Amino acid sequence: MSPKARGGRVDARDVPPAVYPEREDTHLLLPFARTAGDRSLLDIGTGNGRLALEAARHGARTVATDLNPEALRGLRSVARAERLPVEVVRTDLARGLGSFDRVLANPPYLPTQHDQRTEDRWHDLAVDGGRDGCRVLARIVRELPEHLAAGGHAYVLVSSVQSAPALARVRDGWTARGGALAAAAERSLEGERLTVWDLWLDRGAKPAPP
Repeated sequence: MSPKARGGRVDARDVPPAVYPEREDTHLLLPFARTAGDRSLLDIGTGNGRLALEAARHGARTVATDLNPEALRGLRSVARAERLPVEVVRTDLARGLGSFDRVLANPPYLPTQHDQRTEDRWHDLAVDGGRDGCRVLARIVRELPEHLAAGGHAYVLVSSVQSAPALARVRDGWTARGGALAAAAERSLEGERLTVWDLWLDRGAKPAPP
C-alpha cells in the first residue's frame, strides 16, 4: 500500500497484489466508517485500510487488525503521513482486543473448496470463506459480544454468493444469543447482491444511522 497524494490527501487505494484492493464491498461499508469523533471503532481484517482511514479522518479512535503484515505496514504508513489516530494490530480477527462503539468487517466470503486454494497465503486469507463462504463470518459474529460496547453496533458485509442456509444459521445464532439484526445497506452487482448487516445486542434499540 504505497501512500499517494490525491488532492493533497494521502490515499490507500494503490495497494500491492498481496493486499485486498478497494472494491464495491469496500464502498458499501464506507458510510458506516463515518462515525462521531468521540467514538471508538474497530476495523476487523482491514486489508487496503480504506475503512480505518475514513473512520480516523472523521475523528474516531480507530483500531485496525489484519494478519497480513504488508497490509498493516501500508496502513501505518498512510496514517502516519496524515497524522491520523489509527492503531494497527496484527492479530486473528479481534483476538486480544476489548470493546468498541462500532465494529466494521468485510470478511472473506467466496465459497472455496480445498482444491481451489492457491499457494498465495495472503490472497486466500482475503477471499477464502470456506466451503459455504461463511467460515470467517461465523467466527466474527460469534465473538461480537466480546467486542461491542454498550449500545454499540457492528456493520458486517455478506453476499448472495454465500450459502443461504449457512447465512441463516449465523443470523439465527446471533438472535438466539440476544442479538438483533437489520439490513443497513444493499447493492446489486452482476450475479451477486451485497448486504451490510447491522448487528447490535439490545433488542429494544433501533438501527443506528450511518
